[in-house]
Amino acid sequence: MIVELFINLCVLVALIFSYLQFRWNTLEEKLPNRTLIWIDGIAGGVLGNILLYFSITVSEQTLVDLRQIPIMALLLFTGIRPAAIAALIITGGRFLYGFNLSSFTSVTFMVALFLGFWLIHRYCQHKQKILHEALIMLLYANIVFTITITYLIRDLEILMFLVPVYWGISFVAGLSVIYLIHYLRTSHLLFKKYQEQSMIDYLTGLNNVRQFSSIWNRLIERAEANQEKLSLLFIDIDHFKKVNDTYGHQAGDLVLQQISELLMKNTRNIDIVSRNGGEEFSVILKDCPQTEAIEIAERIRSAIERYNFFIGSWETIQLTVSVGVSSYPDQDLGQLIESADQSLYKAKENGRNQVVSSL
Repeated sequence: MIVELFINLCVLVALIFSYLQFRWNTLEEKLPNRTLIWIDGIAGGVLGNILLYFSITVSEQTLVDLRQIPIMALLLFTGIRPAAIAALIITGGRFLYGFNLSSFTSVTFMVALFLGFWLIHRYCQHKQKILHEALIMLLYANIVFTITITYLIRDLEILMFLVPVYWGISFVAGLSVIYLIHYLRTSHLLFKKYQEQSMIDYLTGLNNVRQFSSIWNRLIERAEANQEKLSLLFIDIDHFKKVNDTYGHQAGDLVLQQISELLMKNTRNIDIVSRNGGEEFSVILKDCPQTEAIEIAERIRSAIERYNFFIGSWETIQLTVSVGVSSYPDQDLGQLIESADQSLYKAKENGRNQVVSSL
């Protein structure tokens, strides 16, 4: 019996680890939360039925396993709806092993477990650490199990061996699984946070130059393959060094943040805005011909020219930007960055505060 319960634990850990990696690395990127709720519930139900398959046959009709742990884990980490879905699937799966007293008692067992877990979660949420909450749930589950198995198995000798072993394995398995999920989730969230920080400019919240390069490479490949229009704006704040020299770097940072907001407001939702370094910005315009790109660039230039930039102590200043524009298919894809850069240089050279296109 100890071996079978240990197999239950191994199955739990292996399948939960595999599912979480698939969920976080594939499903979360493609599916909405409503769909994920159903998938989590179905996955928990399938796991519970796999545990039923590896259950211990105590008598001709009675099966012992750790089917309550997936429900507990779902309630703790995802919510009541996926836990309810899993409980229904596990309850239905139990009848695959026969319609008898044990299977009908199993329904009562699952209902009692689910309601008890839900009440414990409601009471303990935000009051206890997650492992403490899991410990209370496991204590409750083991008490319900003891009552249920005593009703089904009237042999005191079997019960004297079965109940203590089950309690021990249940606590070890339950706490191990909850700790594993908590650890994996914390690691995943930290990884996502660091991943995002590596792609986002800390000051403005825009894409940084690394993310710009990554997105740009993907888009030029797609534009070439599908013959899609693609435009690029390079934007530079005129005389920005004077702002830092006259008002200080804190004022300069405020200006950069406000410029970023103006760029987001005056571009389309599908456009990609980045800070490429210092006072230099870029906007990738997807599915955008040269004429429309020039219009967007002029809208940005005009909006910034009219804007009063707050630099602290209720003081404001006026600023302008120069913009270089390049577009495909008017130019070769491999030359767009160089062309936009050259156009920006011409805008600076011709007196600043203007838009210059590569054609």
